[in-house]
Amino acid sequence: MNLHNAFKHALLQRKRLVGGWFMSASPVMAELMANGGYDFIVVDIEHSTGATHDLHALLQAMAETKTQAVVRMPSHDKTNIKFALDMGAMSLYFPMVNTVDQAVEVARACRYPPFGDRGFARMHRGSRYNTISDYFEKANHEVCVIAQLETPEAMRNAMQIATAPGVDGLFVGPGDLSVTLGHGGDVNHPQVKELMAEVGGYCARAGVPLGTVMPTPEMVAWAFSVGFNFVSHASDLGLMMNAIKTTTHQIRSLMNDVPIDGAATQTAMSDSTMKAAY
Repeated sequence: MNLHNAFKHALLQRKRLVGGWFMSASPVMAELMANGGYDFIVVDIEHSTGATHDLHALLQAMAETKTQAVVRMPSHDKTNIKFALDMGAMSLYFPMVNTVDQAVEVARACRYPPFGDRGFARMHRGSRYNTISDYFEKANHEVCVIAQLETPEAMRNAMQIATAPGVDGLFVGPGDLSVTLGHGGDVNHPQVKELMAEVGGYCARAGVPLGTVMPTPEMVAWAFSVGFNFVSHASDLGLMMNAIKTTTHQIRSLMNDVPIDGAATQTAMSDSTMKAAY
């Protein structure tokens, strides 16, 4: 079996990739989303009910589809990183990378010596239970490390972080960035968009892979227009909630045109009584 990270190779060519975002921790939903036409799906275990112990089943659920799985880690914890890689994760997002030193640390945690300090084991899903003969050499090359920029400090250090050894791309977290800028989660705030467009321009000119997540298709298109090349849209929970709210609103609107049971029954009884009188 050949170990090949299609997501990483597409990023390095700065192909435009449209992603999903997964938060429900359900293997059924993971499989469903992975069959929905996305290029990749971010399995979020930072802000969801999912955790590292859920990855085995979630990655299995997506494995037979063309959609690439990317794992957003909850922290820089080396034990969690090792577990995710052993479960077969090949591409990882790391939150709150503000400095080059932090970027180098997570990149090294994802690779075996001499390029890093990932713990060694043979028998796990990542190596397909020791059936990939050159797994340990290939894994160092095929793993994909994405540093998340979520603060003004990180945005200032973006190009230095991008060139840190072992970092394969950057991701701007617009929600946290807006909060740290004092805009309370407003990803459409002009200051947020200005900083994102600035980093987008730098990365486009330098050929650095750059991603983000946006709440609407229009905002996804905007991100592509300012230099981002892999962008996720919404999440399974967000899409489901929007569908539920839209449907319930539509049903309640239609109900206004339908007589309530009591009125309909009263009308029917009155008609029946009048007919009987005649």
